[in-house]
Amino acid sequence: MPLNSVLPPPPILPVTALQEQHFNEAALAAPVTHAALRAWTYPEPAVVLGRAQHQLALPAASAGALPVVVRGAGGGAVLTGPWLLSLAITLAPDDARVAALPVADSYRWLGEAVVTTLAGLGVRARAQPPAERIPAPEALAWACFAGVAPWEVVACDAAGGPPRKLVGFAQRRSRHGVLLAMGVLLTRCPWLRMTERMGLPASQARAQADALAACTIDLAALCSAPVSGETFLRRLWPRLQPMRSAG
Repeated sequence: MPLNSVLPPPPILPVTALQEQHFNEAALAAPVTHAALRAWTYPEPAVVLGRAQHQLALPAASAGALPVVVRGAGGGAVLTGPWLLSLAITLAPDDARVAALPVADSYRWLGEAVVTTLAGLGVRARAQPPAERIPAPEALAWACFAGVAPWEVVACDAAGGPPRKLVGFAQRRSRHGVLLAMGVLLTRCPWLRMTERMGLPASQARAQADALAACTIDLAALCSAPVSGETFLRRLWPRLQPMRSAG
């Protein structure tokens, strides 16, 4: 499809982490007949755990504590908030982008679309091949952004150094279709809020927050001019076609 024929992307909707999960559950409640995308941002922060983390022994919620939500997709914990742009892409089971592909390989088209989009913003990035995935340190195995799974996107800042994670993926498959979730770090993430909510002792929470900051990077740190979630999505949208707005 020619780029100039693509309709505008969906609006980026402000939601709570729990509302996002309800929307995602509804998206796979009936057969998916066409590719569609929703986009979210979060006025208020929350910790979102992967499906297999529901039994983690987190401290009980207290006044002012961050909400904790469990998502239907796998992976590690994510700190949602205004610093994160999230996309939810639903695809039919027979969509060529995921049909008959292993879970890891079904992310490749999306990772490469993100890398091309970032290049247009002046950012050199890479979708990490499966053979070069970066495992999370053992102490941070619970955190999504601590490691780099196949085809997730990494970049280096102007000072060089090792690649740092910018975009993370998660996925859920059902008989009705496939939901791909993507999170982009737009600005610096306050990782300490998540490590504290996980119930770590103060010194350990600080150390793990510092480690997360060292292995991640955000668009604000990579771009010479501010890049909003709307700008990023508008640049990415033509490279996701065919795709409809579900917003």
